[in-house]
Amino acid sequence: MEELEKVILAFCAGVIVTAIFWGVCSETSHVAPQATMSTPMPEIMPENTFPPGYDGALVRNYKIVKTEDFSIKALDKPLSAYSSSELKNLPLNIRKTYRIVVPSDISKEELKATLIQVVKDETSKNPDIDEVTVFAYDRKEDADSFYTFGKVVWAPNGDWGGVTSQIALTNDRSSYEYNFDIKDKVGNIDISNMPTDREFEIHTALYKAIFAEPEVPEEIIKERIAKEYGISTEELKKIYDNVWYYKMG
Repeated sequence: MEELEKVILAFCAGVIVTAIFWGVCSETSHVAPQATMSTPMPEIMPENTFPPGYDGALVRNYKIVKTEDFSIKALDKPLSAYSSSELKNLPLNIRKTYRIVVPSDISKEELKATLIQVVKDETSKNPDIDEVTVFAYDRKEDADSFYTFGKVVWAPNGDWGGVTSQIALTNDRSSYEYNFDIKDKVGNIDISNMPTDREFEIHTALYKAIFAEPEVPEEIIKERIAKEYGISTEELKKIYDNVWYYKMG
């Protein structure tokens, strides 16, 4: 009987020691994550987050006709303040510019939704893109010039050039905003009063000639272009001004 009691006591003691051991181990593994989480992590915006007021049903068809890459090192201080080794280790601020063509009858709300959609489509393909500018046109022929319909900048606080090295490293999008500039004419265009294809062509011909021949007096260039199209210089000026106001309006 004494032997049986000894065996039982030994078994119970073993169970108690084991329970204490696993209890200590369990508490240690629970504390470790708390210690790790004591350092606050940046709030990362989900990739599918859209700004307030976005309505996907308003998105119109668009076509990207030109993409430009303006990536630079993500700087936290003036470039001259970095050593060559520091610059080498800085993350890249990936900056993209897209030029798109949209329908002429698009409304302001539709254009905003479409510009947002371009940003989301492109950053979904490459989540490392840190800044985006989208320029909108209604004609592909104008895509190498000033935007004619509107633009959006997607960046920290809506400011191009606001990406820090920490943002570029962590893809923290919590401070990002969409900064729009939509032309007044958008949504108010009378298609019947739009310049004709020929008028656009005449405007482009004069515009390119003036910049291609800066040493030639402008009046001589106007006379030459007017003769090529069989119109007077007065009519040429009127066409040029009308197209210019349409583009910039």
